[in-house]
Amino acid sequence: DAAAALAGPAGLPGLTKRPKLSSTPPLSALGRLAEAAVAEKRAISPSIKEPSVIPIEVVPTVLLDEIEAAEAEGNDDRIEGVLCGAVKQLKMNRAKPDTTLYLSLMYLAKIKPNIFATEGVIEALCSLLRRDASINFKAKGNSLVSVLACNLLMAAYEEDENWPEIFVKVYIEDSLGERIWVDSPHCKTFVDNIQTAFNTKMPPKTMLLHGEVGRSGGDLSAGSSPHPSMTEEEDSQSELLIAEEKMSPEQAGQLMPRYEDLAESVEEYVLDMLRDQLNRRQPMDNVSRNLLRLLTATCGYKEVRQMAVQRLEMWLQNPKLTKPAQDLLMSVCMNCNTHSSEDMEVISNLIKIRLKPKVLLNHYMLCVRELLNAHRDNLGTTIKFVIFNELSNARNPNNMQILYTVLQHSSEQAPKYLAMVFQDLLTTKDDYLRASRALLREIIKQTKHEINFQAFCLGLMQERKEALYAEMEFKERFVIHITDLLAVSMMLGITAQVKEAGIAWDKGEKKNLEVLRSFQNQIAAIQRDAVWWLHTVVPSISKLAPKDYVHCLHKVLFTEQPETYYKWDNWPPESDRNFFLRLCSEVPILEDTLMRILVIGLSRDLPLGPADAMELADHLVKRAAAVQADDVEVLRVERIQLIDAVLNLCTYHHPENIQLPPGYQPPNLAISTLYWKAWPLLLVVAAFNPENIGLAAWEEYPSLKMLMEMVMTNNYSYPQCTLTDEETRTEMINRELQISQREKQEILAFEGHLAAASTKQTITESSSLLLSQLTSLDPQGPPRRPPPHVLEQVKSLNQSLRLGHLLCRSRHPDFLLNIIQRQASSQSMPWLADLVQSSEGSLDVLPVQCLCEFLLHDAADESTSGEEEEEGESKDQRAKKRQRQQKQRQLLGRLQDLLLGPKADEQTTCEVLDYFLRRLSSSQVASRVLAMKGLSLVLSEGGMRDGEEKDHPMEEDSGDSELLQGYQWLLRDLPRLPLFDSVRATTALALQQAIHMETDPQTISAYLVYLSQHAPVEEQGQHNDLALDVARLIVERSTIMSHLFSKLSYSAESDAVLVALLSIFSRYIKRMRQSKEGEEVYSWSESQDQVFLRWTSGETATMHILVVHAMVILLTLGPPQAGDGDFYTLLDIWFPEKKPLPTAFLVDTSEEALLLPDWLKLRMIRSEVPRLVDAALQDLEPQQLLLFVQSFGIPVSSMSKLLQYLDQAVSHDPQTLEQNIMDKS
Repeated sequence: DAAAALAGPAGLPGLTKRPKLSSTPPLSALGRLAEAAVAEKRAISPSIKEPSVIPIEVVPTVLLDEIEAAEAEGNDDRIEGVLCGAVKQLKMNRAKPDTTLYLSLMYLAKIKPNIFATEGVIEALCSLLRRDASINFKAKGNSLVSVLACNLLMAAYEEDENWPEIFVKVYIEDSLGERIWVDSPHCKTFVDNIQTAFNTKMPPKTMLLHGEVGRSGGDLSAGSSPHPSMTEEEDSQSELLIAEEKMSPEQAGQLMPRYEDLAESVEEYVLDMLRDQLNRRQPMDNVSRNLLRLLTATCGYKEVRQMAVQRLEMWLQNPKLTKPAQDLLMSVCMNCNTHSSEDMEVISNLIKIRLKPKVLLNHYMLCVRELLNAHRDNLGTTIKFVIFNELSNARNPNNMQILYTVLQHSSEQAPKYLAMVFQDLLTTKDDYLRASRALLREIIKQTKHEINFQAFCLGLMQERKEALYAEMEFKERFVIHITDLLAVSMMLGITAQVKEAGIAWDKGEKKNLEVLRSFQNQIAAIQRDAVWWLHTVVPSISKLAPKDYVHCLHKVLFTEQPETYYKWDNWPPESDRNFFLRLCSEVPILEDTLMRILVIGLSRDLPLGPADAMELADHLVKRAAAVQADDVEVLRVERIQLIDAVLNLCTYHHPENIQLPPGYQPPNLAISTLYWKAWPLLLVVAAFNPENIGLAAWEEYPSLKMLMEMVMTNNYSYPQCTLTDEETRTEMINRELQISQREKQEILAFEGHLAAASTKQTITESSSLLLSQLTSLDPQGPPRRPPPHVLEQVKSLNQSLRLGHLLCRSRHPDFLLNIIQRQASSQSMPWLADLVQSSEGSLDVLPVQCLCEFLLHDAADESTSGEEEEEGESKDQRAKKRQRQQKQRQLLGRLQDLLLGPKADEQTTCEVLDYFLRRLSSSQVASRVLAMKGLSLVLSEGGMRDGEEKDHPMEEDSGDSELLQGYQWLLRDLPRLPLFDSVRATTALALQQAIHMETDPQTISAYLVYLSQHAPVEEQGQHNDLALDVARLIVERSTIMSHLFSKLSYSAESDAVLVALLSIFSRYIKRMRQSKEGEEVYSWSESQDQVFLRWTSGETATMHILVVHAMVILLTLGPPQAGDGDFYTLLDIWFPEKKPLPTAFLVDTSEEALLLPDWLKLRMIRSEVPRLVDAALQDLEPQQLLLFVQSFGIPVSSMSKLLQYLDQAVSHDPQTLEQNIMDKS
């Protein structure tokens, strides 16, 4: 426990008993004598001075008192003498030093470290660190004294930056000798500080491979000394005490360079010693393990690295030295950090080392990784030496394994350096292409495809500025060969897994898809880089012949003849050839690739002409589009500029040497063949990028929009079928004729000017060459009529690439919805039926509106094709019909699911209902009828679906719904929708608009009943709109009103409608009379027809005059039978008994307003309600009385009252009456 307690705080290694070294055979007697002689010789060698101070020996118990006394006297010589005497005593009793003595020295070192820092004491202590030749060999020597000496020296020199050279000398002596203290963990700090002299980066302990049992304990970071073996016996307890004393954490941390001033002389000394050791005439395998350990510690010197690397292969293969040699190899690699010519030579030698045993090889690969970490330029040098070695006659069989390690270690950078070596090979005078292809294939095969192909290819394409490249003889050949290597590299990316996935994909199986996709994206990226290279780098290397340039471009894009890919060495083999070429060509195309091809085509300096560029772009776009799948983006384009770039390729440029007349502006013309190639190409791009290219096309390029509509509707007529209005169609045809005529004249005039400046020929329509070749270039102008072959091409493109499907599937922007909404009210859309029909069960991708339209379309079909045709139908027609019905059921199911299913959400519910509701106010009867049919289909099923019992709980409004049987969808089913609240407002709004268009009294009745029950009136604005809309119906649509409320017969239906209307207005007037005076009920813009009302009871309200008139008209109809509460409420408000009527003022001018005009008074007089008749007859002028008396349809009781008033007028004011009766004529 004590041991453990002591070991703890200082972080000392545990006290495991160290076994003796089995790997070192015990020295024979002769061997020992020889070594003793060497040690003796070394002891008296002049390089290490013997102590020069006369020692003063004192009894250990008084040592401290003696030192203090001498210090008090200021007698420094005495202190030095006493300390040297103490050292002498230690030396005498190395095996069993006096405890008091060494504890006293330790105490002194702790409290007065500087007394040890004198030359005499240092020499004395260093003598303790040297091998004592006189010591008995049998007694292995207790390391305690050496450890004490190290720690005393450390204490003395801890703060000193410049240490004496003698420390290095004793270090080297012990390193080569017994390693008594050099390897002691208790001397670690001292040893580490000495080692700063060699500037060596030491391998971490984990990398050291000494066969001894590793000592557990402190983690030794890179920079610690190697502890390859410890030959001394188990440390004694007292040693622990020393370590405990001296190795406290803060002192353990004192590591700093100590030999900066003596660097040169130390280096010279070390190198001399090592040369001396290595150059001795001795058999190679007689080199001591300790020498290798010393070399390991001094690899910071480049000369040491050079010395070591030349002998390493031999040492590694010597079983006695294997482990220290492995450490040395690691140290050489870790310290190879200058990239000087010496280090490059070291790397060259390292690469040549040949090792067979797996253990050694694995270690060697670890060392290669460290070599790469040591300096960033080592990577390129290593790769270069390996490749050159591989191509030499003395091939190292480990080359490929080294490359594999390098590629794994630096996956981004290594391929680039590898590529640079291939570039170097291809610059040579000899043609290295065949060898390069073979080498590359071998590398890929041996390194298990562990290479980043994109980085490698980019490396092949990087521009090199070195003189070698500037003065290269065969520049054109270099470019063509690099192109060939790029193609080979792309094909080499086909691993076994990619091949397997490709074969499976061909069979229609989806196996290992991510492998295939990743390969396809890799090829697309390499092709993008290759086109960049041909665009920007190649022109600066050499001006290639046009045919070679175009060959290179086609080759990297895999659009060249197949034999150009394998003619050099018949690879890929015949069995895989076509499959490999296809795998590399059926890939996505990246935006940058496409844009650059267009830019190269537009550039005058590059040999690819506009027509070839257009042809190539067209081929690549269609090739990529054909690879489309849900899990890969084959044709992603972000930049709208692509449209202009494609159109610019079509532009016709007249010969520059021709002078046109001054002031003449030539028309914008395009080469027809290219112009009509550009639009289908852009159509494909738009279909794959609806949100940007598609949107720009739809909004700004009418010709492209026309083609988009054609593929969506699958109708290729001109004008397109989405133009429903006959006038628009005729106008479009006429405009096309005008444009063609103008175009012809412009081209003839232009060609005339060109001819005048060159051939002097007169140009007519028959002699013109340009008429058949050119077209006006106005891409944002009206859409032109495409030639028949272009329409055919668009049609086949749509069939093979499903362009229409892709455009229909886009929801943002929603092109399909746009077409449906434009056409909706005007015409049926047979193409839409085909679209739904062809959407193979994937109804989810179509917009809800499309499904609704299809439902309407089907409903319309059913109503036109009656049952009577059944017998004449063929089997085929019946099957088709059944199929349609099944589709319709499926569709209806989908729509009902969207409204009533568990996944119903606000947006879709609103979209479905909004689609039908909007049509309820269409001006065409057929459209309104269809919309109602659609709504009843979609909603009614829901009522049945939840079981019949739902009919009973709805007692309160079942009265009305029973009356209007055909409108159950509105009065019963719609309010039951799970998300009814989210559509309440839109439904009410739609019905408020519909009551002004609808001509069927029953339908209007249903709408009014619904509005009275469900219209949202929480907000003042909504309530005002509802009241005004209903009022307009009552006041302005008198025919409908007289139909609804015929006096000839009573019907429960009209009674229900009257109740509904009265409830709407009674609620409204109550609310309006509650609103405070001055509260803004209407905005000023609406106030022209507003009146401010004041009742005698003091209440006020502001409302539209039509609303007032409507309420009065309703009152003239008399009370309903079903419930007259609201009727009497309104009657009491407007015509209170025995009280004057409310007064009205115009809101905008504040003048008094006429509340009851004559036409309204006449209706009141005609009514059966006495209170209304009396109100109408009050304060009538004589001429009004005369007018009313002459009117028809007045009830007897009202006529009696009228005549009574007339009697009073005669007696009151006969004069006026007489004037009004006289016949004016």
